[in-house]
Amino acid sequence: MNEPTSLDRNPPRWRRLETSAGDAGGSHAAAEGVEPLPLLASPVALPISRLLRSCALSRRTSSAEPWAQSPSAACCCPQPTHSSSPMERLKSAVPAELRRAVGEGAAADLPSTTSRLLAFLEALPLFRQVIGELTDTELALCRKDKGRAAELKGKGNACFSKREFEQALGFYSQALRYFPISPDGTDASLIATLYVNRASTMHKLGLLEECLRDCDRAISVSPNYAKAWYRRGMVNASFKNYSSSIHDLEVALSMEVTSSGKSNIEQELKLILQKHQNVNEVGTSSSNCINADMQHTEQQPKVILECTSTPNKGRGMTSPNDISPASLIHAEDPLAVIILKSCRDTHCHYCFSEAPADVVFCTSCTIPIYCSNRCQEKAIGQMSCNQNTRLESNNNVVDIAKLSVTSTKSKTPDSKQIAEHRHECGGVHWAAVLPADIVLAGRIMAQYIEKQLLAGKRSTISGPNLDLVHHYDQDSSASKFESHIYATVLLLCLQSYYKSGVTWAEDSLSQLVLLICQIKVNSIAIVHMKSMDGGKVLTKGFSGFSGAFMCSVEQVRVAQAIYMSGSFFNHSCRPNIHAYFHSRTLILRSTEYIKAGSPIELSYGPQVGEMDLPERQKSLRENYYFSCGCSSCSVLSLSDLVMNSFCCPQSNCLGAVSELIHHRHKENFVHVSIGESDVCTLSLPDVSKFDEDIVKVGKLFFKSDTMFNIDPGFCMSCRSQLDFSSAVAMSDRATSKINRLKELPSLDNVPEVLVAEALQSLEQIEKLRHPYSKALAQAHDTIAEAFAKVGDQEQARKHCEASIKILEKLYHPRHITIAHELIKLVSIELSMGDGASAAAAFARADAIFSLYYGPDVKRILPYVDALRRTVSERCAMYYAGAETP
Repeated sequence: MNEPTSLDRNPPRWRRLETSAGDAGGSHAAAEGVEPLPLLASPVALPISRLLRSCALSRRTSSAEPWAQSPSAACCCPQPTHSSSPMERLKSAVPAELRRAVGEGAAADLPSTTSRLLAFLEALPLFRQVIGELTDTELALCRKDKGRAAELKGKGNACFSKREFEQALGFYSQALRYFPISPDGTDASLIATLYVNRASTMHKLGLLEECLRDCDRAISVSPNYAKAWYRRGMVNASFKNYSSSIHDLEVALSMEVTSSGKSNIEQELKLILQKHQNVNEVGTSSSNCINADMQHTEQQPKVILECTSTPNKGRGMTSPNDISPASLIHAEDPLAVIILKSCRDTHCHYCFSEAPADVVFCTSCTIPIYCSNRCQEKAIGQMSCNQNTRLESNNNVVDIAKLSVTSTKSKTPDSKQIAEHRHECGGVHWAAVLPADIVLAGRIMAQYIEKQLLAGKRSTISGPNLDLVHHYDQDSSASKFESHIYATVLLLCLQSYYKSGVTWAEDSLSQLVLLICQIKVNSIAIVHMKSMDGGKVLTKGFSGFSGAFMCSVEQVRVAQAIYMSGSFFNHSCRPNIHAYFHSRTLILRSTEYIKAGSPIELSYGPQVGEMDLPERQKSLRENYYFSCGCSSCSVLSLSDLVMNSFCCPQSNCLGAVSELIHHRHKENFVHVSIGESDVCTLSLPDVSKFDEDIVKVGKLFFKSDTMFNIDPGFCMSCRSQLDFSSAVAMSDRATSKINRLKELPSLDNVPEVLVAEALQSLEQIEKLRHPYSKALAQAHDTIAEAFAKVGDQEQARKHCEASIKILEKLYHPRHITIAHELIKLVSIELSMGDGASAAAAFARADAIFSLYYGPDVKRILPYVDALRRTVSERCAMYYAGAETP
C-alpha cells in the first residue's frame, strides 16, 4: 500500500531530533552518516547510475588515502567505512573527561567546550592528517584527471566498435566527468570529441533529444568541429526536421577536410533533400525539459499567513481569512539544500530531477552531476536571487510574538544568490565524505560569508543567526559530542577555502555547533514521487493494452533543505495542508476548509491511519520532544481503536481487542497506557458527529458514566476475553506466509499452491484481526497484487476493493492514500475491460489528487494524465459498442 505523503523524516546520523512544543514548526530530513554510497537504479531510460556503474571504474586507493573505499563502489568520490574511518578514530582519540564535559554541557557552555576540544585536536597529529586529506588539493580524490579521461574515452571507443552502446555511453560520460576544462579553451576540441562520441552512442540507442543536446554542447565549445554539425544534422533528420538537418549538413560539408568525409556528407545530404520534398517537417527543440526550467504557472498564493505564538505549541501559522480546500497556501525556495547520498548518481544535484543519459558534470571536480547546463551554471556560477517569502512586521526583530507572512515568489533584482557548490569545488573531497547535514551547514555558512563579502563587510565572521530552535540542551551526550567534532572539522575545511580572506570570531565554532543542531531539528526532506510497476506502462500509453499490473507510486527522498518560513508550520496527526515539491520549491496546499484563525498544520511524519496513537506519541516525544495534542491525539477515534486490534471472540460483536489499557473516568475521559507506560488522556467524542462504528467498536466507553478499566485482551464492546498472545502469534505466522508473495522475483509463474496457501492465511487473519485493522488491509493488498500479476483480475479487484474499504475507515475517504489505492483499482479494471467502473474509480482518485496537488497533478504524477486519457478512450469504446446494433 502507498503510505501518505508528508514531510517525511528519517532517523538522522545520531537520532531523530525534531521540534518541541516550544516551536513545533521544525521539519526534519534524513541526516546521513559517513558511509558508502548505495548503488541505486535510476528510473529513467538507460539510467545514468547504471551507465556509470557499467564502466567498472577502478578507484584510486592507497594507504595514504584512508578516505578511499573499495574499488567496486560506483561513486566517483570516496566514502569511508564505519569500522576504520578517520572520523571514528578521531572521536576515539578524545579523552573521556573531555568527551564527558562536552556531553554534559549546555548551550551556554559552548564557548568553553568548543575551545577546549579545538585546542586538543589542533595538537593531535591525526587531526592534522584528517584535515589535510580533506582539504589538500594535492591529495584531492575528486579532482579532474586528464589521463584518466583519456583512458575512459579509449574504453568507450572499444565498446562502441563492438556495438556495446550502453557500456560505451557509460565510459564516455565518465570521461566527461574527469576531463579538466582549461580556462583558455586549449582542450576544447577534445571535449567536443567526447560530446560527439556520446551523442553518436545515444543516437544508436534512440535517445534523440539527449543526442541533440550533446551536439549543441560540442558546437558551443568547438564551432568548427565538422563531426558535431554532421551528427546534429543526422539527429535532426531523425526528428524529420529537414530544414535544420540540411543546414547542419551543409555547414559540416563546408568544414570537412577529407574527401571521404565530404563524400559521405554529400550522400546523406542528397537523401535528406529528397525526403524534405516529400515529408512535412516536425520541429523539435534541444532544450532540456527539466524541473529547473519548468516554472510554477499557477497564480501565486494570496493567502495571508500569520505567525502566532500559543502557550502549548509555541509558534505556528494561522490566517485571518477563511481558506478554501485545494488553496495554494505557501511557496518557498530553500535557504540552502543538499542532495542525499543515495541520489548522487541518479539525480541532478541542483533541481533533483532524475538524471538523463546526457548528464552534465561540474567543471572543476567530479562530485556533482546535473541534468542540464542551466542547472550546472546555477550551482557553480552566477545565480539570480529567488526569495520566496516576505516577512512583514512593525519591528525589525523576526522572532516577535506575531508577524505576518505573505506567501509570494518575489525576486530582488539587485541581489545575488551565492553559487551553492563553489566553496566545495576544486577536487577536495570533504563535501563528498562528510554527512549531508554537515555539508548543508557548510553551505549555509558559506552563503552567509559570501553575502558579507559581497556587501563589503569584512568584519569578523561569527555565523548566521537563524531564527530557528536547536534543542541543544535536550540533545544526547553522544549527539553533542559528534556535533562538536563535525563542527570543528567543517570550520577548518571552510577556513582552508577562504584562507586569509576571512577573519573568524571566537564564537564561530560555537555558532557552527548550534547551526548543525538547527539543521537536525528544522531541515525538511525533499521528496519526489516515482511511479512504480504500471506507472511506467501508463506514461507510454495503452495501445491495445490488455496486460496485468497494479499501478503504484513511491516517495523518493532526494535532498535535505532548510525552509525558513516552512519551519513555522506546526504538526498535526490529521493535517489540513499537504506538502510537496516543485524541484526544490516547497509547496503547501490546503486539503480541507480552514476557518479563519484556526491552526494551519502539516504532518511531520506520524499520521492517523499510518500509525496508531501510542506509536505516534512515542515517535513525537522521542524525536520532537513534545506530546501531540492535536484533535486526533486528544479525542478517542475509530482509527486508533481498530488499527492494530483483534476481533472479539464473539462472532456477532464488532468490538476491538488490543494490547492497550483503557481507563475510563467519570468525566468522560479515557486514559490510555501500555503496561506501566502512559500514552495520553483522551476525551470521548460526540457520537452524533462520528461514524456509528465507533460505538459498535467501543460500546463500553459510551454505555455509562462509571469508572472502569478495559485490560489488554478484553473486548471494548462486550468484555469477552481473547487469548491475546496466541492470536498475535497466529496472525504473524499467517501474515508471513502472505508476504512470501512479495519475495518472489516474478509472479508470472507463481505456484498455485502458494496462492492457495496465501488465501488460507488470509482467512485466518480475517478470523483473528479486527475487520478494520491495517494488517487485514495490507494482506488484501498483497494478494490483490499477486492476482493482478498472474492474470486473475476478478480476484485482484475483489481484494483491492476490500483493502480500500478498510483504509477509508483508518484514514478518511478523501485522503491521498485512498487516491493511490484507487489508481491500483483503475489499472485492474482497465485490464478487465471494464471501462465504466474504471472511469468511476478514476473520477474519485482524480478529485482527491486535485485537492492535494491542484493543477500540479500532471507534473507531480504524470502517469495520472496518461491514465485519464486511457480511461476516456476505454469509455468511448464502451459506449460506442453499446450503441452498435
